[in-house]
Amino acid sequence: MNNNVAYKEQISIITPVFNRLKELTRLYKSLSTQINNNFIWIIVDDGSEKPINEIVDIWKKESKFKINLIVQSNQGKMHAYKNAMKRLNTPWSLVVDSDDTVSEKMIDILYKTILSTNSNNDCGVVFPRKLGVDSNEISLWKQLPNKVNIIDLRYRYNIPESTIFIKTNKLKKAFNSLQLPDEKFISEEILYNKLMEQGKFVVRDELFYFGDYQEDGLTKHLFELWLKNPKSTIMLLNSRYHAMNSFPWNKRLIGQWKTNINLTAFALATNRPVKSVSPDLIESIFLFLPALVLKEKRFKIE
Repeated sequence: MNNNVAYKEQISIITPVFNRLKELTRLYKSLSTQINNNFIWIIVDDGSEKPINEIVDIWKKESKFKINLIVQSNQGKMHAYKNAMKRLNTPWSLVVDSDDTVSEKMIDILYKTILSTNSNNDCGVVFPRKLGVDSNEISLWKQLPNKVNIIDLRYRYNIPESTIFIKTNKLKKAFNSLQLPDEKFISEEILYNKLMEQGKFVVRDELFYFGDYQEDGLTKHLFELWLKNPKSTIMLLNSRYHAMNSFPWNKRLIGQWKTNINLTAFALATNRPVKSVSPDLIESIFLFLPALVLKEKRFKIE
């Protein structure tokens, strides 16, 4: 093995969890099938109503890989991620959600990726994530450029989900430069947009990450969550708007207009002055009418 990756445990798997012991157990079984056990699993219990420390203690004794448990009060996934980041002592990490599973080749694929990733300027590597039967066709990934920003995948190439393998030094720089609001729902997109300052992600098309689409999950309740977490929502939309400056002019114009309409509609829905949230006030005034329509449609409070 290359001397750059010769020492033990180059990779940490981070899993925030809240009240999903059944799903977490399934993930543990999935990780236990790895053909390469040279990794650390960091579980962050985000204030689960029923403590999971007893079952984790059992797993620690029987597993072939290291397991670390962090327990915190219920603060939300991003705060859990940030707390895990403080405990990271491996050069690479990957978030695997508690209700997802991975193939037995995942860790082996990631080590081979480390060996073949030489640039210090890159933030990491991005892979497909398959949710449901038809999502994220690998053919789409084969058409991508060699390197991307995470925002490119959804808004330029219509790929909504991805698996993000990050260099720890880049991750810590991005997190340390972010002031997270004291809210439970904070989009990870804020972090990934911040990482654009650190470099791009190398694209690979190996598939090893699988999840189930939740019909009653985040997407269905997204705008309710936005209203309950206004600071992080404004932070997200402004982050998205400025990240789109990297797009070609036509994609940038359409993307930024849509984002500004969302921001203006959200300001109206939460009784905030539009100028207090707008990234471009003249543009917001120009887009006021569609924002007003969107406010009634998307943020109508019964």
